[in-house]
Amino acid sequence: MNKKYRELSVSELNYSITREEASYIKPMEDPLKIIGQPRALNALRLGTEIRANGYNIFISGLPGTGRYTAIRKVIEEYKPAENHLKDITCVYNFKKPENPRILYFKPGYAVKFKKEIHNLIEKLKTIVKARLESDSYKNRRDRIISMREQAENRLLSEFSEKLSEDNFQIVSITRGETEVADITPMYKGEPVDFGELQAMVASGEMNEEEWRRLREKYYHYIDEMRKLFLELRKEREATEEELKILKKETLKPDVHLEIEQLKAIFDNRKIHEYLDSLEDDIIESIYLFTQESKDNEKGASRYVKYGVNILVDNSDKSAVPVIFENHPTYRNLFGTIESKVGISGEVYSDFMQIKAGSMIMSSGGFLIINVEDLLQERDSWYSLKRTLKTGMVEIQPSPGAYIFPVSALKPEPVEVDAKVILVGGENMFDLLYHGDPDVSKLFKVPAEFESEMPRNPEGIGRYASFIQKLVGDEGLNPLTVDGICTVIEYGIRLAEDKKKLSTKFSLIADIIREANYWAQKAQKKMIERESVLVAIREKNYLFNLAEEKFDQYVTENKLLVRLKGKEVGRVNGLAVQSRGYYSFGKPLIISACISPGEAGVINIEREAGLSGGLHDKGVFILEGHLRNKYAHSFPLSISASICFEQSYWEVDGDSASSAEVFALLSALAQVPLRQDLAVTGSINQMGEIQPVGGITEKVEGFYRICSKIELTGTQGVIIPEQNVVNLILSEEVMEIIREGKFHIYPIRTVDEGMELLTGMEAGKRASDGTFPPGTVNYLIEKTLEQMANSVKNYG
Repeated sequence: MNKKYRELSVSELNYSITREEASYIKPMEDPLKIIGQPRALNALRLGTEIRANGYNIFISGLPGTGRYTAIRKVIEEYKPAENHLKDITCVYNFKKPENPRILYFKPGYAVKFKKEIHNLIEKLKTIVKARLESDSYKNRRDRIISMREQAENRLLSEFSEKLSEDNFQIVSITRGETEVADITPMYKGEPVDFGELQAMVASGEMNEEEWRRLREKYYHYIDEMRKLFLELRKEREATEEELKILKKETLKPDVHLEIEQLKAIFDNRKIHEYLDSLEDDIIESIYLFTQESKDNEKGASRYVKYGVNILVDNSDKSAVPVIFENHPTYRNLFGTIESKVGISGEVYSDFMQIKAGSMIMSSGGFLIINVEDLLQERDSWYSLKRTLKTGMVEIQPSPGAYIFPVSALKPEPVEVDAKVILVGGENMFDLLYHGDPDVSKLFKVPAEFESEMPRNPEGIGRYASFIQKLVGDEGLNPLTVDGICTVIEYGIRLAEDKKKLSTKFSLIADIIREANYWAQKAQKKMIERESVLVAIREKNYLFNLAEEKFDQYVTENKLLVRLKGKEVGRVNGLAVQSRGYYSFGKPLIISACISPGEAGVINIEREAGLSGGLHDKGVFILEGHLRNKYAHSFPLSISASICFEQSYWEVDGDSASSAEVFALLSALAQVPLRQDLAVTGSINQMGEIQPVGGITEKVEGFYRICSKIELTGTQGVIIPEQNVVNLILSEEVMEIIREGKFHIYPIRTVDEGMELLTGMEAGKRASDGTFPPGTVNYLIEKTLEQMANSVKNYG
């Protein structure tokens, strides 16, 4: 067959920047404009400017597409209609100490409030001292004490006289280390104890009846003395209380005046409620101001309950807060309650140990979190959703933070008004949206970042503007026009489309920095095309160790590859091995064996557990194509096996389904296939060739192996017609194609591929339903019909 098939020319493969396009390389009016992301920028602006509940933003896209740069840019442009910023403090709850109170202030007023409260306490120390040393207070105090002493003296005197009249008196005796009051009888004007009186009875000096009378009187007066002392104690306690009241009455006007002055400064209902409680506590705790400064048993200042714990201070904020939370643990996001160890070794917490997290710190502004990092912290994700639903943060000790028990503080929830921006990978929003019903309610604004943009005058101009800005910002050598063109061409290669430019500007920036390095190594003052190409080449060299090892196995004949001749049931397929940061193409033999039977097409990779779902689907489609094209008048009765030879890793995707069908059809027709051609592309049941990914790596991979073993001049790759636009080949491959030593054939159907591989006409079904004799399809159908008859006869 002398039919000529379409072969791609160098002009069709060329993707270089044209002279016309190079004319757009000039500084743009707005070099800071985000490039190639109009949809994402619209979403970001919408999400930042709508403050309603649920209008949080979920950014998705590939790393390096400018997601974080866009966030910074849009937030810098954001001008809020009203100021939502608040200072937030935590203070002591005098009525319920286990529930510290949260107070809110205008920006800058929390520091002022803390200072005013500190000044108040210090001022009260002076006021208390002065008032309690005043003549007016001392006179009233002394009068109360004097009246109490006089009343005590009178009662004691009356009791003593009563005892004296009955020949008794009060004495002090020592019991252990304590002196106590007792009563003793008098005999002939001298105090005697009952032991001596009993001896006198025994000697006859005192009759027994008198002794008994004294004994009874003694117990009577002892009871009376106890009652008297109890009454005196109560009176003293009443006097102490009266003195306390006197202190309160003396100091209350001054305390009230100071508190009222604070109320005038801080005009807020909740703050006034706290100040009222503070006033009451100061009056009730005057004793704190009358003692020498002394820590409590935990080592804390006795004035700690009058402290002010500032959780958020916006005094120095000229713009809304923007926090990038790089480590979204529960503690970092929502805060915690820290603990201290007291003098006695006791672990305790108080309201001054309460710490705010970034969710609280960003209130009134924006909190940016990487969603992959967030989902690693289970407590953080659920707590974030709860916070967005309620608008409140409950600060608690970090889960699992303490070995020892701490006091069960439960602060009031903190009101927050933060806009949360989650940043995730390309499919993360879809995964969470379908897996978590809360996502649709809490993140109403998806901002999807494109990994590519149109190759047009504006795009090229933006690329040039980005390059020039990077050079200026980082002090790099300037690029020549051809250097800029080469960088743009690198962006085209990253986009894998001649009509597109990649928006992975982090990779573009990296190649410029590395080109600058190589230019300086070569002592060049400008970054020229050659420096950029060296940077690309050296970058590939850093990552292509696995590629070199594969090539070594092929050249050493450890991996079998056929690059010339013809064979039945064998074809060179192409695969891409991706290491994440580097991908390369490699050929592998796909073989097919057939026999009559009813097993259908057996996927050996699947039987071995090495086939992914998409590859399984491709094999099923292949079998469907056989039925659709050939089994019109007889049943498909075949047992065929398809194998990726020397493949020891999982195979997935359907890009090899065209190679598989070519190997199978060759085996059925018993027509050999060219081994100097490699094949890639998927098929559908109608026999149409469909586009696949990684086309550049596949073509370059096959060329690489051919060049290392033997470049015959007839070798090449069969690709889907739709993938022509995706071929972005290296200069080396382009030059070899220009010399006619390597070929690329685009096809649209399985028949076109079979004709290329076999050199025979495929054959079209005639009106009578048969294929022309001698064509490939005729031979295939005959074989399938014979197999059907064999199975029928054998059965």
